[in-house]
Order: sequence, then C-alpha cells, then structure tokens
Amino acid sequence: MLSNKKHVFWEAFFLAVLFVLLGLVLGIYLEQLRTDNTNISFYQSETSLYDSFALGKLLENPYVSCEDLKLANVNFANQIYDEARYLEKYEDSSKLTDSLKIIHRKYDVLRTLLWMNVISLEGKCGEINTVVYLYNYSSEDVEIKSRQTVWSRTLQDLKENEGDNLILIPIAADQDIVSLNYLLRTYGVRDSPAVLINEKVVLYEIHSAEEIKDYLR
Repeated sequence: MLSNKKHVFWEAFFLAVLFVLLGLVLGIYLEQLRTDNTNISFYQSETSLYDSFALGKLLENPYVSCEDLKLANVNFANQIYDEARYLEKYEDSSKLTDSLKIIHRKYDVLRTLLWMNVISLEGKCGEINTVVYLYNYSSEDVEIKSRQTVWSRTLQDLKENEGDNLILIPIAADQDIVSLNYLLRTYGVRDSPAVLINEKVVLYEIHSAEEIKDYLR
C-alpha cells in the first residue's frame, strides 16, 4: 500500500514538472512569435520610410509634386501610427522583454526620422499639420500613466476627426535618442508627456480634441 502511494506521488510530481516545462516552452515560443511579427512590421515600415526619402529626392522631377510627397508622408505616418497601437497591444498582453523594449526603441527612431522628414518637406512644400505626442515609455508613475492614457485617447479622437489633414507622430521621449533630444531642445519641449503642434505650440496640460484643433492650420 505504501509503495503504491509513493508511486502515485512520483507520477503526479513528474506530471506537474512536465506541465510547468511545457508552459515555459510555450511561453518562450509565443514571445518569440510576437517578436518576429513586430520585427517584420518594423522592417516594412523602415522600407516605407526609405521610399518616402527617395521620393523626396525626386522633387525636381516634373512628375513628382508636393502633393505626392505630402500624401506619401501622410500614408506612412498613418501606417506607423497603426503599428504603434499594434505594438502596444502586444506589450499590454505580456511582460515586457528586452526584445520588445529594443523593438520599441527602433520604432521611436523611425518615428523621429519621419518627423525630421516632415520638417524638411515643410521647408520645400509649405505647411503641414503635425502633432507630435511625446510620452514616457518606462515611467511607472501612476499619475503620469493616467495622463498619458487620456492624452492617447484624445489624440486618437483628433486623428480620426482630421484624417489625412493631420500627421500624428507618437514618440517615447525617454529612449535616449540623440537626434530626438536635439529636436526637443530646438522646439523648447522641457518635459513629457507633452504635445507639440506644428513645431510651434507645446501643451503639457490635458486639452480636448476641439481645443487642439484650434491650433491647427
């Protein structure tokens, strides 16, 4: 009788260990799958950005107009904005790993390059409505996270209302990106979360979508 109890105990123990190991393997597999998917999205966005850069070099070509360039940047901004929301869903549904953090930083560099490209385009083709949302990616402060949630929803509503009349670029300001830090100093952004409108107006306090709309061209 005692021998049978020991046998049952060891069987249960090995089954428990097996299930734990299977859970770990499945978790690692799913995390790797998420990383692979986000990497694919990033490379697609990277290619689109380079394509926009290349198109900008053709501005002197009679077949390429400022409207073409603006549309290309608007389309790319929309694409990268949708991918930012897609990445947030992955991050919300899992513990942040070093891989996801690195991918997020790569996206922030990409968004910074997009912003620089839009600024350059404005110098050639005139004014474009841009809203750059600068937030804290790593902050655990409850108040800051709450403010950012409100900002994010407000700007999403603004983008949905304005459509292609607005380029919305969300960028994490705490990723130690040298080029981004230079731009923030240039346009007088002292803290985050903040919203920079058309490289002229900086908002730190929460505003409604209608109030922000008043600052657009």
